[in-house]
Amino acid sequence: MGRIGLLLLSMCFAVQAMAAGATQVGGTVVNYNAFMTNFLSPEITARYGLQRSDQLGALNFNLSKDDQKIASTIKGTYRETGDKKAKPLTFKQVINDQGAIDYFAQFPVQPAKVYVFAIELKVNGETKDIEFSQEVAPLQ
Repeated sequence: MGRIGLLLLSMCFAVQAMAAGATQVGGTVVNYNAFMTNFLSPEITARYGLQRSDQLGALNFNLSKDDQKIASTIKGTYRETGDKKAKPLTFKQVINDQGAIDYFAQFPVQPAKVYVFAIELKVNGETKDIEFSQEVAPLQ
């Protein structure tokens, strides 16, 4: 497992700060999570061109099939619960030194807000829609 994967796995214990989920598209396993970007180390954010802030959240997706990392096309939106208008997310593909492929999108966070994420994945010609909501807020 790559450094980013280990870092993200270790952050799963910060329940208030992160949502984690998994689904499948055909035989491809899709793992995703939402968290505050200040949980990432300055070295990781600098290496992968991400912003680290206590006012930015991030979504992370990675896909695998038979222990092989899979590339995808990912697009999506986010909105606060109760809002009708969704804002677009822009995903950035990040490949680490071990070849693991992650997709990150960053978004501004207002403290103690629940966000609804609507994501469309395209994997090997199949499309999967994922919608989930999660409170993303700095730990107090």
